Amino acid sequence: MKWYFASRVRHQQKIIDVANFLDGKVEKVVSNWINKKSLKPYDQNLKEVQLLAEEVVQSILDSDIFVLISDPEGTDMFVELGICLNNAEARIYIVGKHSKRSLMQLHPRIKHVSTLKEVFDSENIDSKDYDAPLFD
Repeated sequence: MKWYFASRVRHQQKIIDVANFLDGKVEKVVSNWINKKSLKPYDQNLKEVQLLAEEVVQSILDSDIFVLISDPEGTDMFVELGICLNNAEARIYIVGKHSKRSLMQLHPRIKHVSTLKEVFDSENIDSKDYDAPLFD
């Protein structure tokens, strides 16, 4: 399965750790952004930003499982969620306590969970020996 994680950049290392765990389960994380350095200020890195934006959209549309790590702030992750809602085949999860702060977060296709372990359980990924990161 192809997994896409949408999150604030401040969780980048945690998502990399999750990607490494899933790789060991023969799953693939297609969130290209986790392996990129910051491109801010965006307008001064326009070519790279535009290329990454195109890659992100395609990765989301190709994903089987979309996981948004909720946060009290952030913008791009909501754009990513909107793109994913156009992927009729993707299963969509929002993890954390800030999972119901916008209209689109309450779309009926979305499953709200408290932890990544709940996502793994729902997707039949054995994570009993994995200490999944917590997101605040």
